[in-house]
Amino acid sequence: MKTCPECGATKADEEFGRNRTQPDGLSFYCLSCNRARSREWYRNARRREGREVRDHSWVPDGFRWCPSCRKAVAHEDYVRSATTASGFGSRCKPCKREADMDRYYAQRYGLDRAGIDDLRAKQSDRCALCGDPRPGHIDHDHATNLTRALLCERCNLALGLFRDDPSLMRAAADYVELHRVRALKATGSHEEAGRMLRRLLGGGSPAGGA
Repeated sequence: MKTCPECGATKADEEFGRNRTQPDGLSFYCLSCNRARSREWYRNARRREGREVRDHSWVPDGFRWCPSCRKAVAHEDYVRSATTASGFGSRCKPCKREADMDRYYAQRYGLDRAGIDDLRAKQSDRCALCGDPRPGHIDHDHATNLTRALLCERCNLALGLFRDDPSLMRAAADYVELHRVRALKATGSHEEAGRMLRRLLGGGSPAGGA
């Protein structure tokens, strides 16, 4: 428990922000008073500079204004920070995740949000391999590090498991089709089995006999 010198109320530690510079690790004022003081300081500072003063007094208790998405966000959905007097970071968790992903894509693939959106539009928002909607993985050539396309999770994982080796992928496709030929013959579907086998042989003889 700690007493806030601003409002004089004794409150639980959870009602105070974190401040490592204080002996008890808690901020000097409670969260409510600290927010009120911060708002007042902010308004006065902007007035002195002749700038617009935004009124966030309507934001209800238990919520905090996020300047990125410009919404009032519940405290549990807001980033925490031990280095600020309020105990909160500069934005809500969804906005921070989005910013972190933007930074990751820029560093890893050299793509900004517009570049990813353009790639998604060119693919009609579908996986470049299987056509599933809303692909969420950026595929790149591990040898050149060049971006190739957007893939769904399964296709992206499959390429990795086949070590990006076209010969392994072709061998796997032949293997699956060869066993389908055998299954078709076993069930008496000889005509369909013949068509599939001719297609296989047209691309090179599969290993083993049917």
